[in-house]
Amino acid sequence: MAKHIMSMDPGKPETEQLKKEYVTFMKGVVSAPLNLPGTAYRKALQSRSIILKFIEQKMKERNGKIKGGVENLEEDDLLGWVLEHSNLSTEQILDLILSLLFAGHETSSVAIALSIYFLQSCPSAFQQLREEHLEIARTKKQSAEKGLNWDDYKKMEFTQCVISETLRLGNVVRFLHRKALKDVRYKGFDIPRGWKVLPVIAAVHLDSSLFDHPQHFNPWRWLQGGTSRGSSSCPSMSSSGNYFMPFGGGPRLCAGSELAKLEMAVFIHHLVLNYQWELADNDQAFAFPFVDFPKGLPIRVVKLHN
Repeated sequence: MAKHIMSMDPGKPETEQLKKEYVTFMKGVVSAPLNLPGTAYRKALQSRSIILKFIEQKMKERNGKIKGGVENLEEDDLLGWVLEHSNLSTEQILDLILSLLFAGHETSSVAIALSIYFLQSCPSAFQQLREEHLEIARTKKQSAEKGLNWDDYKKMEFTQCVISETLRLGNVVRFLHRKALKDVRYKGFDIPRGWKVLPVIAAVHLDSSLFDHPQHFNPWRWLQGGTSRGSSSCPSMSSSGNYFMPFGGGPRLCAGSELAKLEMAVFIHHLVLNYQWELADNDQAFAFPFVDFPKGLPIRVVKLHN
């Protein structure tokens, strides 16, 4: 994300330093708001200030090139486009870049890690995924076309089931922040105007009245009409979107939802085609408050020969 937003190469010292500040920032975002020395909240505020100063310095460097008349100023990144083509204020640009770096790093990386975790414990899902992607790879060889295209993506039907089940069971975003803009009466409860409302997505996704055996990783439940392995009584994506909302819903649906699923699908394609893996240490996901693996999810990888 840093590469596409500010042309910062992965692994470089400034990129790694920014990543370190973001980890501190993320761990304190929804912590108890105690602005005392040593608290996660205080550390998050300090890291946020450092990140904003870093982004502002990048903006000054770009603006300096503009005033200097440097040719080919516009970098192939979001910051360059915003500075060249938008009328946003400095504060708005800082908020935009800060938010996109946060959203693009944490959620996608955790979702991919969760897919690795769930698949290693479900050999049948791994095998069906591998067969689907082997077929795509064979078709690519026959056409002599390199790289995945949109038609290949549309063929990843079971892959989408795995992605949906990963997002349902993993609950990368566990709850949402909302505010009542007017007095609301909902199912006998009064929500006064101005009150904060936190819909807990995990409570819906793990509700046994909506999903059979909700704690089980079962990607077949997302197949249309259900299967003998799946759960035909479970809501499907097409008929019960209200029960499946890893990206929120309504007018504030996550703008990056399709990009996130595409990222996961491309990663899974290359992963199951080339590798098999198992946990190298006992580890599992916890939410404190964000979903994370305490040991970093160490795995032992074996190269497959197609």
